[in-house]
Amino acid sequence: MSDMTKRVCIFVDGENLRHVIGDLFTRAQFDPRDYLPEQADWTGFFDDLVYRATGGNGERIRAYWYVVQQVDPFPVSALATGRIPRRQVNLALGNRLMCDSLGIESLADLAAKADEIRAFLNRGADTIRARFESFLRAQDRISAAHRSVEFRRSGSIGYNVLSARFGEEKTVDVNLAVDMIMLRDIYDVAVILSGDQDYLPAVSAIKNFGKIVINVAFLTRGGSLLPGGARRLNQATDWSMSVSYEDVRRHLGLPSLEEAEAREH
Repeated sequence: MSDMTKRVCIFVDGENLRHVIGDLFTRAQFDPRDYLPEQADWTGFFDDLVYRATGGNGERIRAYWYVVQQVDPFPVSALATGRIPRRQVNLALGNRLMCDSLGIESLADLAAKADEIRAFLNRGADTIRARFESFLRAQDRISAAHRSVEFRRSGSIGYNVLSARFGEEKTVDVNLAVDMIMLRDIYDVAVILSGDQDYLPAVSAIKNFGKIVINVAFLTRGGSLLPGGARRLNQATDWSMSVSYEDVRRHLGLPSLEEAEAREH
């Protein structure tokens, strides 16, 4: 590596990137229930970012990809997890007012209803845990198949079994921001894939160490900036690098909108 070659690290907010993919492409092109496109060329995608960030005079040291370590299904209660014996369920829930409000005539019926609710919540929790395990396996496959891509797992994300929706991540943004600062000696340029303005303090800190910081913005099929990006983050970084819809589609190996629609008919 010559003295003039810039060392580049890419910092990826994993859940933010998944949202970007879901927003850019239709369900016909990519089913958001899948974790990520299996055929994606992440090596090419990240190396293209490095090429553009350095004018062709950079080397990617590593892409750090930040994801949650575990999923926490909720509502999680003693009733939902089966930690209350059935006899105690009867005692806890078996007052006449509750039976009347539920249209239940006996404590036995009430206990049966509690068992039904508990089984429903347990099935939902088991399903999302199994799905999350498939996410982890997909991350391992990406790391094995692509050069210098490392998933960094921490914290958790909530999942509402009743609404089938994920909540907010915990600690992932902190982990990314801390690593940007702690790893500053191994890179000259930091490229951030995120729309989260929570990274502003970390961006300011590493700029004070003389590092160049670039944020990646994504363009829609029509060429406009994808909504939801953090304007303040774009302003805080040295510059914001726009990536076109077609470039993303090509690297992800997704069909064009016309091809995807034709397949459906």
